[in-house]
Amino acid sequence: MQNIQIAKIFNELADLLEIEGENPFKVRAYRYAARTISSLGRELEDMIKEGKDLTLLPSIGKEIAAKIEQIIKTGKLEKLEKLKKKIPPSLIALLPIEGLGPKKIKRLYDALHIQTVQELIDAAKLRFGF
Repeated sequence: MQNIQIAKIFNELADLLEIEGENPFKVRAYRYAARTISSLGRELEDMIKEGKDLTLLPSIGKEIAAKIEQIIKTGKLEKLEKLKKKIPPSLIALLPIEGLGPKKIKRLYDALHIQTVQELIDAAKLRFGF
């Protein structure tokens, strides 16, 4: 598994945790880890094979290092898979919409119970008279 794929997993985890309303510091830690991972000059998989201590990397603590190892060994992150089952897939489908990040998705869901693209379109039509 390449670093870019691992970084993508951590960014996705941060997005879903943010939708869940998780502690902002935890969300930020995953985003920082993703940034560190994507900018590394070496593949994490090679570093693990060589027995390198991943916690020596910036923004990588013991918990995140263990998650990296899990991703490399299994191709998945259990915590992310659990969140995907918990959060409605329709909310996850809103993430690629430009200008609509996890915080806004959570606010739209909490305030207006918007869960789908169609519900978002309908709400915009009502609000702006389209």
